[in-house]
Amino acid sequence: MSAIQVTRPIVRSFKDPHRAAAVAHVKKGGHAIFWERKNGRRSAVLVVPPVPEGDVTNLGHWSLLDLSKWRFSRPKTGTFRGLFTSRIPNDCFEVVERRAERDSVWEGPTRKVAFDCLECGACCKTNRVELEKSDLDRFVKGGHGWLLKKPYTVKSRGKVVLTLLDNGNCRHLAKNNMCNIYEVRASACSEFPVASECCLSAREEELSLYDGLAPQN
Repeated sequence: MSAIQVTRPIVRSFKDPHRAAAVAHVKKGGHAIFWERKNGRRSAVLVVPPVPEGDVTNLGHWSLLDLSKWRFSRPKTGTFRGLFTSRIPNDCFEVVERRAERDSVWEGPTRKVAFDCLECGACCKTNRVELEKSDLDRFVKGGHGWLLKKPYTVKSRGKVVLTLLDNGNCRHLAKNNMCNIYEVRASACSEFPVASECCLSAREEELSLYDGLAPQN
């Protein structure tokens, strides 16, 4: 597999009086973390370009999933009208600060990257993959019903989940980083976008590969 080329958003931090700069950055394709103080407490908002409805591979969509959130707000008035925003949970402040730190070495609102998944495989390590009903149906109809039995899957928190090996790798990840069930792989795997925040964080955590500045502490 040749490298996959993607244009990814650059993450920047902003605070008053730089709202207009944050808007300009996002309108050019970047992602903004806008910091505020409300009632003496620090708060932050993620601001991204509009996410097309149903576009499950959109990098703005995945920037939110990486914070364990699923829905954006769509302001109709105010500075961020026309863009997509989401309040960042307090326990994710370090996560978004790390994004801005990583991207501080890059100029502009976006950056072109090229990743070869067969030289990586980070997203197939220590990852929880929940199977949707469409996955279950596809396995059965395709003659792969055995994938729904032990040791390949387990029920966890009401979901059918792919199991991992003792080393944390997906059971279906081959030594050459190819997927042994690629043709019928889970939707969560086929929809996982290269250069998303989830991809970048997996590369950092599993392989110490940094697309930008490495952590400074």
